[in-house]
Amino acid sequence: MQKKEIVKNDIFNYSIKIADFYYKDSAKNMSDRIINETNIKNPIIKTISNTKYRVLIGPFNDIKKLEESFNDIKSLNFENIKILKDV
Repeated sequence: MQKKEIVKNDIFNYSIKIADFYYKDSAKNMSDRIINETNIKNPIIKTISNTKYRVLIGPFNDIKKLEESFNDIKSLNFENIKILKDV
């Protein structure tokens, strides 16, 4: 009987999804608001398609920094903040 080696991918790599927007200008406005109203200075605008732009914060490679940024962004009262595992 052969032993199979199991390799675990335990890399912590997450981002915080703020929102998706139809217009790039709307995503830019959200990004500017995050920069101006929180301690977060590097939000990312990712183009998903021709009509979908996603505002993200991250990626984070440690849970403490993720938690700090998540708590910081909660002060803006966004409704649908999600934590996404980066692939």
